[in-house]
Amino acid sequence: MDQLSSWMVRISLCWLLTGFVFGAMMMADSKLDGAWRIWMGPTHGHMLFVGWFLQFTLGIAFWLLPRVRTPDRPLGYRERLALGAVVLLNVGLLLRAVAEPAQRSGHDAGWTDDALIVSGIAQVVAATIFIIELWPRAAARQRRRAASTSSSATVGR
Repeated sequence: MDQLSSWMVRISLCWLLTGFVFGAMMMADSKLDGAWRIWMGPTHGHMLFVGWFLQFTLGIAFWLLPRVRTPDRPLGYRERLALGAVVLLNVGLLLRAVAEPAQRSGHDAGWTDDALIVSGIAQVVAATIFIIELWPRAAARQRRRAASTSSSATVGR
């Protein structure tokens, strides 16, 4: 597995654990101070869908989809750009995981709106980079031509 895929899978597993911890806190809401279900509801879903599921899937896609390797793309994709997308995706998700519950719990000091805007932009840019880098690798194979027309004529006799 290449470095990018390894990082994406490992980070996605960290988000999975984080999502499960917050899910447990939401289930124990009546025993904990605060309103964890209200504060963490959308964020919890985003952690699990974007942080775990989407990132895991994209990491596996970078690893398994066919590659066209060139001298300027020895891995079949631009590694630094893809790693930058991983950073953007996770920084955006982390910003949301901090700002959204703070906003929903009434601890909004004006910074949460800005953090959520930056979060959204970072995740959209990351998704765009992932699509640009994976798009050529999802191309259909070209059909092979028949060996020759004479061999097909011989088979028909």
